Amino acid sequence: MGEGIVLNKKDKGDKRSLRENMAYLISNAWSINKKAFIYFGIFTILTAIRPFIGIFMPKYLIKELTGAQRQEIILTIIAIFFILSSLVGFFTALLDGIRLPEFIKIRFRFMEDLHSKSMCMDFKHTENPKTLNDMESAWRAVNNNVDGIEGVYHKIFEITGSVIAFLGYITIVMTLSPWILLYLVANVTVVYFLTLKVKKYAHSKKDNISESQRKSNYIYQTMYDFSYGKDIRIYNMKDWLADKFKLFTKEREDINKDIKYKYFVVSLCEVVLLLAREGLVYAYLIHMVINKGLTIDNFTMYFITIAGFAALMQKIIKDLAHIRAQNLYINDFRDYLEIEDEKKLENPSKIPEDKTYEIEFRNVSFKYPNSDRYIYKNLSFKIEKGQRLAIVGINGAGKTTLVKLITRLYEPNEGEILLNGVNIAEFDREEYFKIFSVVFQDIKMFAFSVANNISVDTKSSDRDKIMKCIEMAGMKEKIQSLEQGMDTSVLKVLDDKGIEFSGGENQKLALARALYKDGKVVILDEPTAALDPIAEYNIYKGFNELVGEKSSIYISHRLSSTRFCDVIAFFENGEILEYGTHDELMNKGGRYFEMFNIQAQYYQNEAVEEVV
Repeated sequence: MGEGIVLNKKDKGDKRSLRENMAYLISNAWSINKKAFIYFGIFTILTAIRPFIGIFMPKYLIKELTGAQRQEIILTIIAIFFILSSLVGFFTALLDGIRLPEFIKIRFRFMEDLHSKSMCMDFKHTENPKTLNDMESAWRAVNNNVDGIEGVYHKIFEITGSVIAFLGYITIVMTLSPWILLYLVANVTVVYFLTLKVKKYAHSKKDNISESQRKSNYIYQTMYDFSYGKDIRIYNMKDWLADKFKLFTKEREDINKDIKYKYFVVSLCEVVLLLAREGLVYAYLIHMVINKGLTIDNFTMYFITIAGFAALMQKIIKDLAHIRAQNLYINDFRDYLEIEDEKKLENPSKIPEDKTYEIEFRNVSFKYPNSDRYIYKNLSFKIEKGQRLAIVGINGAGKTTLVKLITRLYEPNEGEILLNGVNIAEFDREEYFKIFSVVFQDIKMFAFSVANNISVDTKSSDRDKIMKCIEMAGMKEKIQSLEQGMDTSVLKVLDDKGIEFSGGENQKLALARALYKDGKVVILDEPTAALDPIAEYNIYKGFNELVGEKSSIYISHRLSSTRFCDVIAFFENGEILEYGTHDELMNKGGRYFEMFNIQAQYYQNEAVEEVV
């Protein structure tokens, strides 16, 4: 979590009260930006004073005009009114402008916390659709100045002075009639509860809105992502994607339209109540002037007070309704931050210092969250120190899941995985990650320089080492041909001069990244799928020579590419069907033999066609 953000966890399903969330926001604002509280104090005093300048100055001016009519007193009242109004108005506007960037700073700290949680939460959550919806809901608490966390800060900033001023208004109205006061309060309270009801209804639709928002965002990003450009054009997907976008957008629009209609009904009720309120109160004031001898200066004071009282009370009521409604989104935000991860070990075992490692699966069973289907059931095998293991098999055999378990992106449901005889669950996870150099199947390049993508570090990167890794990955000639060399930006998202590498080139850069990290266990999860079989074989063969004594795992659907490995595990339906060297499996004449020959025949036919 970001510094200064306090979580105060609650039990699941136990929603925090408004008071708890206000204490949470205020305590965090104090730890993040104490200066904002100085502005808050001054602003509160000024906003409390400001309404009464407009109430009492006209009263005293009219009293003098209808009474003694002393010129110097009239000029003094006007001068005081002008000076006070100007000073209070100037400093209120100044502080109003100052508070915005101060509260934006605070909101950005909460955003940092949200991003940190998203990047550091257990990987299993990132593949859970519910978590993705929860993230959308949490994002709405920090994505603008009006709603969510910053919106509540602004309302707290405004409402405190308003409440103090409101007490002054009550005192004045009480001198006219307690019944008028009661009527005004009842009138505005009805609007408050109607508004709050609609805001709660809007929040009840958050999951529907989050899901449609997530879907439409995906389509939107796809439509302007150039990496999809070829498919979109060749397969004429423009209209299809546009229709999908319209469908998901319409779902969200229909929900918002329903919510807006309810707000319209509330506004209509508010207008009707306003007309009734203003008509009755002003009729009472006129009655007091005609029949009870109410003076014109007091009539003016009460007239302005009641108009201001109603407006101020309505503002306070709406602000309170807004705060109570946003409290629901603050709960969503805090719920997201408090998604439970595996607890950090208080006294983790130290990872053995070794040049290479032995990895053993011992009766491991695993199924994905929210699924009843086991990927593995009582899986057991061992990767010896320095051994090159090839994992092969048809798609859906559980090869990639194996990588997730070895690297602790997921934990097994049963059984254990051992590193040099120690259960990997006993190690600190972040320290454990450091021993792996992994190239995943779905390669992701970042919109930064080639050097940044390989070293993943802008502070202490070794440029000579970067270039050496680029050369080992077979990209030296390509990178040196670029005007800015390894400083060339990948993609054009952040730099117009960036370059769009091919799929195969991206895979080679990912291999260079793995080489640069120099982890003691190397895993290649079908990283060369975009390369032809010969290029893939050469990459694997070259990479095998670079690995040295390190334990390494190669996953490929091309069986010929992994012949150099010490041992091959043929996976099918989540279990190791066959296990041994290439020659042993070929002599066995089983499923590996069958698939190898089918693939070999395909590549031979392909080669003949190219020659012809």
